Amino acid sequence: MTNENNEEFAYNAILKLILSNHFQPGEFLIETEITSLLNLNSRTPVHHALGQFVAMGFLDRKKKKGCFIPLPTPEDAEHVFFVRENIESQSAKSAAIHASDEEIKTLELIVENEAGVRKSSDIVAYSAINENFHACIAKISKNRYLQQFCQYIFWRSNVYVFFYHYKFKLKKKGDELKDSHSPMQHMKIITAIKNRDAEQAGELMAKHVRSTYESIWS
Repeated sequence: MTNENNEEFAYNAILKLILSNHFQPGEFLIETEITSLLNLNSRTPVHHALGQFVAMGFLDRKKKKGCFIPLPTPEDAEHVFFVRENIESQSAKSAAIHASDEEIKTLELIVENEAGVRKSSDIVAYSAINENFHACIAKISKNRYLQQFCQYIFWRSNVYVFFYHYKFKLKKKGDELKDSHSPMQHMKIITAIKNRDAEQAGELMAKHVRSTYESIWS
């Protein structure tokens, strides 16, 4: 495997370990242990992958101790989702103004694929396609700062989504994720973008993010 392939492998493997509850909030991810667990000859790919998660906001880093999954609190959750709601609503507004027909088709294809992924309890696959949807809208906004901030706050909020939402919302293996309203909400956002209705797109995105926050505590 090339260094690039090793880093991609380490990134995906670590994400899968986190999502499968191999690590818990507050727990440190030790590079040497993960390197051994993944049967890698060097810990460099693991170091780079963990650094990427820190930059994304999904992990925190403590000097001389390493990376760890942040300990969530209700107050932090409220702050995180408040920021995400406002940033992503602006992103959707801008996307409605700047989206090309081809970009709208890409969004529609993502949601079509999402419906299939949700028929299984594969949280890793769903994580990837959900990230793709939100990242695509941020990219379509044509504002690189919105794109950067959307990525960070999306992953920061996913600390709550993964550990306090899907962990308890999944049914038996092979069944669909319970919060199956998400694809419908995504399609409504796309329709508003397609209609060039910036205000509606922003309102729908804000409502979508807010419903995720509310479902965590339901």
